[in-house]
Amino acid sequence: MSILKVARLGHPVLREIAQPIEPREIRGPEIQRLIRDMLETMAEYNGVGLAAPQVHVSKRLVLVGGGEDEDGEPIVRVLINPELKTTTTELAGMWEGCLSIPGLRGFVERPRGVEVRAYNEQGQKLQFNLEGFPAVVMQHECDHLDGALFTDRLKDTRLLAFEDEAERYLDGFAGSDDEEEDGAKEGEA
Repeated sequence: MSILKVARLGHPVLREIAQPIEPREIRGPEIQRLIRDMLETMAEYNGVGLAAPQVHVSKRLVLVGGGEDEDGEPIVRVLINPELKTTTTELAGMWEGCLSIPGLRGFVERPRGVEVRAYNEQGQKLQFNLEGFPAVVMQHECDHLDGALFTDRLKDTRLLAFEDEAERYLDGFAGSDDEEEDGAKEGEA
């Protein structure tokens, strides 16, 4: 396994529409190696999500964390060719960060719930719903597959700041005393 180099804002791979992965390729050595390397990379950089374009691979593959299993252990979903459908008009506003834009956070509002259809790392079709923080992480990662970054979704650029300045000066910033109602602490994706 390898820790992969993360593409940073300005690299053209982050603005490309990622290519779908053929279902027959999912269990092949190339995609399985990419999944293992992405998991190691995400762990190394303490991310809650990672998309293949962020590691210079323009494929529709994402790792999505932000949730917990029944025992309270973190869940990281491996999803291939994900398709999202919003399940609510209610918005969740959160301070988002991104491994491809290190040190910056921005306040973004996204639908609070999504339905996900995708393949897992074994090539099995999945369909499930996510709410709250995991839904936001899913949308953030899927944006990468379509050449979008969280900065494209900012409604107010005054709510884009370096992390240390945001902690000191912006009310409600993640890590302050005014965290999200579900208690989620945002990481970088």
